[in-house]
Amino acid sequence: MTTMEDLERRVSALETAQRETAKTQTWMASTLGRIASVQDQHTVAITELQGDVREVKTDIKGLRDDLPSIIAETMREVLREHRS
Repeated sequence: MTTMEDLERRVSALETAQRETAKTQTWMASTLGRIASVQDQHTVAITELQGDVREVKTDIKGLRDDLPSIIAETMREVLREHRS
């Protein structure tokens, strides 16, 4: 048969375990919150980077389209100066 002292000891052990569980849950919640924050920052950074890459691609395409006329005009100027 269980004594009153044994029951008190068990109740104390359960209360201690409950406090530890509560502390662990609080730690987990704050850690998960920090992880979510870092992920959000990375998502923003990646989105900005993707925008920068699109802009560079557009600039390169424009340069590729304009380069033949730039070279032709430069050659014309060189030929004009050479004739003079």
